[in-house]
Amino acid sequence: MALISKNNIKNVERQVKKVHDEVDCTFTIVTDKNGEEILQLDTYGSNDRKIYKVSQTIQFNKETSEFLCSLFKPEENKLQYVEKSSSKFSQEDGKKVMRHIFKHIKSNGFMYTVNDLSNFYLSLKTKPFVILAGISGTGKSKLVKLFANAVGATSDNGQYNIISVKPDWNDSTELFGYKNINDEFVPGKLTEIIFRASKEENINKPYFICLDEMNLARVEYYLSEYLSIIESRELDVDNNIRTDRLFSAEYLQEGNKYANLRIPENIYIVGTVNMDDTTFAFSRKVLDRANTIEFSDVELDVLDFSNEECESINVDNNFFKTSFLNIKDALNSDDEFVRQTNSKIKDINEILEQGSKNFGYRVRDEIVFYMLENKINNLLSEDEAFDFQIMQKILPIITGSELLVKEILIKLFNYCNTNGKEITATIEYIKDCEVELKSGKIKYKKSAKKIFMMLRGYEDGFTSFWV
Repeated sequence: MALISKNNIKNVERQVKKVHDEVDCTFTIVTDKNGEEILQLDTYGSNDRKIYKVSQTIQFNKETSEFLCSLFKPEENKLQYVEKSSSKFSQEDGKKVMRHIFKHIKSNGFMYTVNDLSNFYLSLKTKPFVILAGISGTGKSKLVKLFANAVGATSDNGQYNIISVKPDWNDSTELFGYKNINDEFVPGKLTEIIFRASKEENINKPYFICLDEMNLARVEYYLSEYLSIIESRELDVDNNIRTDRLFSAEYLQEGNKYANLRIPENIYIVGTVNMDDTTFAFSRKVLDRANTIEFSDVELDVLDFSNEECESINVDNNFFKTSFLNIKDALNSDDEFVRQTNSKIKDINEILEQGSKNFGYRVRDEIVFYMLENKINNLLSEDEAFDFQIMQKILPIITGSELLVKEILIKLFNYCNTNGKEITATIEYIKDCEVELKSGKIKYKKSAKKIFMMLRGYEDGFTSFWV
């Protein structure tokens, strides 16, 4: 006799050459010592046996029975049940979750490609701080909400929160908190969310925070402390990610409920940015710590939305939790792939060095982590993933009017176009770039297109990722 728990059922890909012959079976509902009903199945072996008796007995509780029934339901319903009851995901599960998120968002009247959603997910998994940039009205804030809702994080359950940045923010008090005239600590909006997310019953749930229009004020003024603390992440003895304390022991003494508060591993901050002349530019401190995803392509003729309802799924935080905190972890995971990726990053950094635009270890590490997470989850092709990383980690730091900036951009364009004609700094270089873009042979298409736009901006005397 065997009691089968849902937690002990594993999916195994196996070729079955035949279906067994039918046998007699009886069922009985029994009750265990806790009063829970158990389904018992008794099979009696083949009919040609001389002695007709019970051959096998299997028991299932209600949860296991429902799970087994769900395996015969349509694919989307199966996914919904499995994800609600599972905290670990295989590579194929990752693809299923992305497709489900895509369908959920499309059913709500918004359109983002599966690749864009996969890139957003990989960016969050690489580092729980992402910037969405673009012109106003392209759905940046909506993406954060819809993506969060699709995986079970909503305003109602407190797992999705939006904080609107105000132009007069010149320190972190609105987010972290302050002491009033009576020396009483008044928590900020971010502190309250972090406190809720840190509770034992919530630590396995992802919490998404949208910092809406984050560059209406200087990000370095109000978010600098957070960006510094997030760099202190490390694994504790229980394999949980922990950071330094939000507040020093001198500022908040023991006994205050916020005294030992740290940034938990289930907090994900996404800042939205309007790329226009009414907002502040970002420093390297901010850009080096984030993937900057641009939303600039607007397709007004896309009106093919689904009328089919697509329910959200509850996804455990393990699906989003960062896998790598230092380059040694990545090397231990896949040494050959990490070194191969590092070689490509080194080639790009050598181009940037000519104009003192080169980057340090942090940017290198996060590109490696992103590429390795993508390989593990098998969401994008290697070229697509590296294209996103050039676009999101390299190009945002390039700005200026010097001749060296032009030379850097041309060399980066050629790096993206290894299979095409090499562009030189002649009078026709803009036209030559345009011809290459139309050829369809470019290896890293998104980045090459953005570089072309930056080169056109340079013709007016100044260029930047943000124009």
